[in-house]
Amino acid sequence: MPYRYQIAERFAFAFVVLSAVMCSTYIAFETSPDFRSDLQVGKELVVKSGQYSTYACATMPDDPCTQLTAQ
Repeated sequence: MPYRYQIAERFAFAFVVLSAVMCSTYIAFETSPDFRSDLQVGKELVVKSGQYSTYACATMPDDPCTQLTAQ
């Protein structure tokens, strides 16, 4: 198969998979009332995780060896 057809096949496959994921998500979102609340809880967890990682990275020492000697 020529190279350009392989690339077209990859794009087509990616489009089909993305469409299937979007359809499945829409169906789950519309049929399950708990899915909506779980989505909000997950969003809040991601926001909290992002705040913690920013704080943890800001407090790390510049030299990794100082952390080992302090313990």
